[in-house]
Amino acid sequence: MLASLAGCDSPQTTADLHSYLQATQGHASNAIEPLPVISVGPVFAYGSMGLRNPFQAIGGGGDGSWQVSLAGDELDADRPRQFLEGFDLEQFEMVGMLSSESQANALLRANGVIHRLKVGDYLGRNNGQIASIQAHQIEVFELISDGRGGWLERSLTIPLNQQS
Repeated sequence: MLASLAGCDSPQTTADLHSYLQATQGHASNAIEPLPVISVGPVFAYGSMGLRNPFQAIGGGGDGSWQVSLAGDELDADRPRQFLEGFDLEQFEMVGMLSSESQANALLRANGVIHRLKVGDYLGRNNGQIASIQAHQIEVFELISDGRGGWLERSLTIPLNQQS
């Protein structure tokens, strides 16, 4: 075993190592350039509470108006959901009206199907309820959580589409 270890320390291998070290030390080392200084841009504070919802239509009819609601305490969370509460209000289109002496019904189209609704029926994903039905439009009130324990009420009109 001593003989094999002694073979590892031959002058030839150490001479090669010494010549390699002298050759690499003789080369000029490339200095690493420092990183460029990054300037910080202006800070922008985003406040979304004062901005409009980007997913709602701009201007025109049917937009609705927002106000703080007092009805949030009366909101019945245990109420069974109706079928039309699975659709967004923007998908509904008023195509007609049926009326009798006792009651008025609105005909609304959603996803190609026409539904017959009366005052008090729920529709839309945000607790929307039909408040009034008129010959040329229906009025819907929605209750939407403001994220701070309160509620916002939105009044929205769905106009009659006379081209249907």
